[in-house]
Amino acid sequence: MRAVIAERRPQGRALGLTALVAVIACFSLGSTLVKLAHTPGVTVAFWRMILCSFIWIGILRVTERRWLAWSDIRPAMVPGIAFGLNITAFFTGVTKTTVASAEFTGALTPLIVVPLGAILFHERLRLGALAFGLVSLVGLAIVLFNAPPTGEFSWGGVAWIGAALCLWATYLITSRNLRKGRSVAAVMAAITPIAAVVTLPVGLFVFPGSLDDVTWRSVIFIGVLGVLTGTVAHGLMVFAQKSVPIGVISMLQVSQPALAALWSVWLLGSSIASIQVLGMALVIAGLVAVTVQTQRARE
Repeated sequence: MRAVIAERRPQGRALGLTALVAVIACFSLGSTLVKLAHTPGVTVAFWRMILCSFIWIGILRVTERRWLAWSDIRPAMVPGIAFGLNITAFFTGVTKTTVASAEFTGALTPLIVVPLGAILFHERLRLGALAFGLVSLVGLAIVLFNAPPTGEFSWGGVAWIGAALCLWATYLITSRNLRKGRSVAAVMAAITPIAAVVTLPVGLFVFPGSLDDVTWRSVIFIGVLGVLTGTVAHGLMVFAQKSVPIGVISMLQVSQPALAALWSVWLLGSSIASIQVLGMALVIAGLVAVTVQTQRARE
């Protein structure tokens, strides 16, 4: 019996790692899919949220034999608002700048979440983690200030991504207790309708006339985004977490922006300057060091 269990553990770990690789591939593809839709970012965000709401409520009904209740929605209110605004800001930003600049700016979330975790939740913090964060900031500066002169890069787009970065950190902090004791279906079924409602006034008043700017092309890519990044990736992440240590997951996820940049080169024909590769390497190296330092502080 022990031999059988020992044999199953490596198989489970291999499946978990495979699922994690698929998760990273799905999420890294998201920004390129948004640009391929040729549709305003807020439009993609709103209709993706609508689609994901129906999908996750359906999953909740099938897996837990119940419908969404007010007891699910009430604690998800603040995280849902942050989540909706984050997706809207990120999708808007990525349509206004390069995928590389968007993804590597958005990757700096740990530099906000780690110190906030120490302040709000009294988590142990190594000052070395923040020091390594400076390496990532230097790398990001190299990526942003050396964008190829193709006209695709814009500081306005980077500003939207910066807002999305802060909103994502807000979501992670405010949803910490929400995720405890609840299934991913219950959490996502509560958050996505709130996010859709929040996105609606942005589309109506900030970008008037954009929500009905939908074509058959955008319908296809919104559907792919809703299924891949909005549903499948979350399910695979839950599966991976059952057998892959959280430290390994955090380390591998650092590669996501680099993979996203490669997707953009392949599918969008984007250009990346040689000096930007150095900057990307510094961002990833700094984030890896921050992740390692943070994990050690928690042990």
